[in-house]
Parts: sequence; structure tokens; C-alpha cells
Amino acid sequence: MRPKSIAEHKNQQGSALVVAIFVIVVLGLLVSVLTRLVSTSSDSTVVEVFGNRAFMAAQSGLQLGMVELFPLGSDIADCSAVNSGTVTYSNGGLAQCRSEVVCNSFNYTGGDTHYRLESTGTCEAGNTVTTRKVAIEARTIE
Repeated sequence: MRPKSIAEHKNQQGSALVVAIFVIVVLGLLVSVLTRLVSTSSDSTVVEVFGNRAFMAAQSGLQLGMVELFPLGSDIADCSAVNSGTVTYSNGGLAQCRSEVVCNSFNYTGGDTHYRLESTGTCEAGNTVTTRKVAIEARTIE
């Protein structure tokens, strides 16, 4: 075996540089993908939390509507007694949230009155806005 000549060594110079650049590019792409994945995961967690808060705001709106429709210790009211305006919550877990309740009544033969309350809960912070709708039905028996 004869030793490699200087000319053969010169032809192989720079191959480590190509490998190093390739590794740097691949690692850069990997870091970019992982960063995007963490960012997306964080955004979805924020939307999930605000979605739950919007649901709770809608539930609170329904509860307020039911208290106004069926007050304790007095006669049953009608849909005009239900505050159909927007209720804004300012403290606790519902800060930055609001609810809006709509009440509809239906009279059926036999004297029963059916009520349908629909509540829309909305929470927003910055560019994130989440909305949830819930409904409940109740009836009077005469």
C-alpha cells in the first residue's frame, strides 16, 4: 500500500464543511418546528381556558334568567321580567366575560307555558374571543 498523494488529499478538502452546514440546517429546521409546535399548543390551551370561562358565563346568565323568571316567594313572572341585556362580569374567574340571555315563551293547549332561555357567554382578551351558547327549557303546570 502506498500513502495517498497530496493531490488526492486536496480533492477531499471541504467535505467536513458541507457536513457541518447540513447538520446546522437540519438542526435549525428542527428547532423551528419545535418552536411552532409549542406556540400552537400554548394558543390552543388559551382558547380552551377561555372557552370554559365563556361556558361558565353562559351558565351564569341562564341561572340569573331562571331566578328572574321563577323568583322565590312570589308568582312566576313572564319573559319580560328576564333581563335580556348584557351582563358583564368584572371579578373572579369570569373577568373579561359577559353573557346575554334571551327568553321566549310558548303557550300550549292545556294551560302549560313553556319557556326557553338561551344564553350566550363571551370572553375576550386581546385578539382571542371565545363564545359559547347554552339553552334551558322550563314549563309551568296549571
